[in-house]
Amino acid sequence: MANVNTMNDPKKNRILAGLQDSDYQRIIGDLEWVPLSMDQVICEPGEAPDYIYFPITGIISRVFTTQNGSSTELAMTGNDGFIGIALLLGGGQSPYKAVVQSKGGAYRLRAETFMWELEQSESLLFLCMAYVQALMTQIAQSVVCNRHHKADQQICRWLLLTLDLLGGDQIDMTQEQIASMLGVRRECVTGAAGKLQEAGLIQYSRGHIIVLDRPGIEKLVCECYGIVKSEYNRLFSLTKTPRIKNHARFNPDTLRTRAEQRLKDTQPAIPHAEWDNSRMIHELQVHQIELEMNNEELKRAYDETDALRAHYLDVYDFAPIPYITFDSLGSILEMNLAASIILGVKRSHMDRKQFSTLLTDISVPIFKLFLEETLSGMMSNCEISLKSTNLHPQTSFKLEGVPDELGKECRVIMLSSQINAAKTSLMV
Repeated sequence: MANVNTMNDPKKNRILAGLQDSDYQRIIGDLEWVPLSMDQVICEPGEAPDYIYFPITGIISRVFTTQNGSSTELAMTGNDGFIGIALLLGGGQSPYKAVVQSKGGAYRLRAETFMWELEQSESLLFLCMAYVQALMTQIAQSVVCNRHHKADQQICRWLLLTLDLLGGDQIDMTQEQIASMLGVRRECVTGAAGKLQEAGLIQYSRGHIIVLDRPGIEKLVCECYGIVKSEYNRLFSLTKTPRIKNHARFNPDTLRTRAEQRLKDTQPAIPHAEWDNSRMIHELQVHQIELEMNNEELKRAYDETDALRAHYLDVYDFAPIPYITFDSLGSILEMNLAASIILGVKRSHMDRKQFSTLLTDISVPIFKLFLEETLSGMMSNCEISLKSTNLHPQTSFKLEGVPDELGKECRVIMLSSQINAAKTSLMV
């Protein structure tokens, strides 16, 4: 592998950075640094790739070209992902071309090494599959944008996505190249770029674009950019649920057969024994092995349960959204760290604190009705306000809750009015 420095650190790629340390240390020796030059073709349509590419700088576009020579960019990949998803998904080859849109550099990994690593590394497989889902969102949103939104908005979306991958505020790309990427006429790009330049948002000269006012472009762009960016961030913030591997799938129907086989493999036949005695000893030995095998499977199940419980507690405790569990009287039985911070109540001092004491007077009857309806099995939610304190002003929240199996406890999520407004704006 080429010498690693701060400029071409493999961990600048989102997938390589997310690997578990043991997987990263194993794979780093097989990574090869390669430069990416403008218009360089990484993979032709119908080719089985020899290498997987993890860009560090620059952008590689997935481009589809029609029979008459017209081309359209399907999606772009930078340090957020990798090139070679056909190997991951089992197709072996792709119908589109992968071509360098913006020069830079990448680490490449031989295809056979990548396939072997997928078998060994859960973290690599999980990250690659998350990227594929994010890439599908980018492709789908591009289709929606090209069909329903103006050329100005499409160019703003393309500019922002490109800047996210390149960093900085400069893009080297001619109007003709941008038109080819978006699948529109060059005149559309010229007109849209002229409007952005007149508004003081960009400066354009001979294939060199400088973004002068990114917030201004973000105000003009359609919702497609925000949806794609949010989905990338969401998918790469997910954590892999731990599981125990490398043990046989438990099947009670074959337990006797497998116990017989284990006895045959581990115990020699008993010589010179009467048939009845020999048969009785054999049955006792088989039953003993069956018991041992059941105990082994039970221990594995307990280990998996402990791992999942620890994972759930971590996810619950450090979730950015507040979660609270109430009893039928509205006392706080349990809450995560986010809820503790927002409510200003230490969990060690919780001691069944009444939630209603934290609410404004008008919110108390609203909360009591919400609690009754939720515990009765109704789908319920409500809007409440927390009293102002020396830590925070009066704040409004939406509560959504579900009862436990016995209908004696209510598990609630608190959504701030800002989150609700953001969700509504994304849906519009």
